[in-house]
Amino acid sequence: MIPNLNTPAAAGTQGVNTVRLMREGGRLLLDAAVLPARLPALAVGEEISARVAERLGNNQLVAVIKNSIFTLNIPQGMQVNGDALQLRVASVSPGLNFALVESGNAAAAEAGEGSVEVDISPASRYMTDLLQAGRSARGEPAEVRLDAGRQTPAQMADHLQGQVAKSGLFYESHVQAWADGRLPLQSLAEEPQAQLALAVGNDVHARAGLAEGRPVSAELGQLLQRQLDVLENRQVPLQGLAWPGQPMQMVIEQERADERQAHAGETEAQAWSTRLALDLPGLGGLTARVRLSGQTVQISLVPDEAETGALIRGHADRLQNGLAASGLTLAGLTVEEHGRSPR
Repeated sequence: MIPNLNTPAAAGTQGVNTVRLMREGGRLLLDAAVLPARLPALAVGEEISARVAERLGNNQLVAVIKNSIFTLNIPQGMQVNGDALQLRVASVSPGLNFALVESGNAAAAEAGEGSVEVDISPASRYMTDLLQAGRSARGEPAEVRLDAGRQTPAQMADHLQGQVAKSGLFYESHVQAWADGRLPLQSLAEEPQAQLALAVGNDVHARAGLAEGRPVSAELGQLLQRQLDVLENRQVPLQGLAWPGQPMQMVIEQERADERQAHAGETEAQAWSTRLALDLPGLGGLTARVRLSGQTVQISLVPDEAETGALIRGHADRLQNGLAASGLTLAGLTVEEHGRSPR
């Protein structure tokens, strides 16, 4: 079975899809339907002050918690009065939930003078609507289709680069590149946002389309959520085929500055790492992590089968020679079997 490469950080921006009627000491819970891109520190049992910024017409409200904006589901039977709330964190995983301790004047007094007035702009409301619409359909990582049996390494690299570039994850930066004359208009037309634009229409009709429940709203919401995840985690999750009939999962990640410095004090070269998971017919499950810094490559392999690990070590010279022919230097190769130390 292909291991799941999704990271906890990537799940940090996911909301709860449905209103759940749960109780904590007799209190109904408010589920977080839409979370901020960067969550503030929250601990189970912590009491926090919240200010209602806007009441939505679908049993939801927009609340400011620790200077971050949340959309909360109000369960049936719960009365939320006033603009100030006193909440207790009931759960942070798998979903974020709050117990309502008190609301109204008492909570306002508890909040003190440190609270601020918040006015949610139409653009913010529209983005919230998009994210909520995106949760109505299951989102999947961007899909790629390669053919390692027929494509050369250079062709595979170009093909992968093209599919990632046209995934819609970097659409706004590509619009800027087009405006600067660095990208042709045809390239923009091949991305999902441009293809969906005909169905969405202009900004005047966009909210009407959301209200009518058009499927395109969910697609736009999923795209927006993926973009927020990439921005927050600096990871691009992919899935698809390494060659016809061979599923794969891949995560491309840009290393942070502190991670680069941890590798022998690297400070100049930008480092990228890729994690790849395959379930091969003859070799079994295999997870690979490839780290590229400049022209130097570090590879870590974790096969499910001990025989596969021995086979990889026996052909390490072929791997090193192949990388050298491509102008890359193999700085390290580790093969780690499940439950054993790397070799």
